Amino acid sequence: MLDRLRIDTLVDQVVAMARKDKTVPNPEDLREGWETDVLIRSIDASVVGECDDPAVFALIGRRVYMEVRDLPEMAVLAMLMILRGERLLDLDSERQGRIKGLSDDLKTAISALPKGTRKQRCLDLYSYHMGTFYDALGFFKLAVKMYKWAARQAGSRSSSAAISRYCAARSCLKQALLVGEPPDKLEALFSDLEKKFGRLAKALHGSELYAQWAEGNCPMHMILACIWLDRSYPRWEEWTELALAAPEKLGKAWEPGAEFVRVVNMNKGAKEALVAVAENRAANNEIRATALLILARRSASPDEAGGFMEIMPEGGTQYVQAIAKRMMTT
Repeated sequence: MLDRLRIDTLVDQVVAMARKDKTVPNPEDLREGWETDVLIRSIDASVVGECDDPAVFALIGRRVYMEVRDLPEMAVLAMLMILRGERLLDLDSERQGRIKGLSDDLKTAISALPKGTRKQRCLDLYSYHMGTFYDALGFFKLAVKMYKWAARQAGSRSSSAAISRYCAARSCLKQALLVGEPPDKLEALFSDLEKKFGRLAKALHGSELYAQWAEGNCPMHMILACIWLDRSYPRWEEWTELALAAPEKLGKAWEPGAEFVRVVNMNKGAKEALVAVAENRAANNEIRATALLILARRSASPDEAGGFMEIMPEGGTQYVQAIAKRMMTT
């Protein structure tokens, strides 16, 4: 956790910027131009990415909010910091309720903002964060709706829209896996996800988010999707190389994902190593459940496979569980 002095300094930086900031987002790309938003993103990269401490990021947001409540647009940015930090933590029932309450407050606050690109940017961020929240809970149809709304707010040519469209394609694939769509439909959705990855990489080329998405998030998502579909793909080695390098470029938050890829790439993963991944609470539920899916597929008996299925983590992994259940009945 960051020390108190560092946290105090970051809060002071955001508040000082917010107090004097007259800039507005670029209508062609809402991620550009609003200096307070840009500063918050740099803090996000440090606190969440490098230090893997979303709780501190939410804390910074709360403290900033207390200082800028008289500036409606800046208050919304602070609330969005809180939402971002909270949704990255364990989504127990208490936190889910807190996030839903914050969502209601944000909808009210954003609706009261004056028209302009600042309001559009706030809507873009809000919709994206809620899409990710719903995806993490397994409400994939609702996640797709929020991601598509975020893309519309961001504008068709913006890098934010490219991210949201990619995330919508990923949630579509999860929904299809959940309900058991036929193989040709799943292949089409995988191909669409891969295309959205390419468009995202092109849109983010030269930006500070390129490494996070084109070399971190997206390769990991594609690797996981290959495992869910139980298929090999020509770009597997390229994606694994990128995912393995992510922690060095992006910080400790990426280490559990890289370890999973390392294990899977090592003779398709030794049983003990996959069990260790599944038991690693630092890894997200998606990775842990996927490690258990691999183990279930390799099981020597239905009882052994069922044992792995029973310990799959809850929360957003319904589609992995559905894959495993269908495997047991075929």
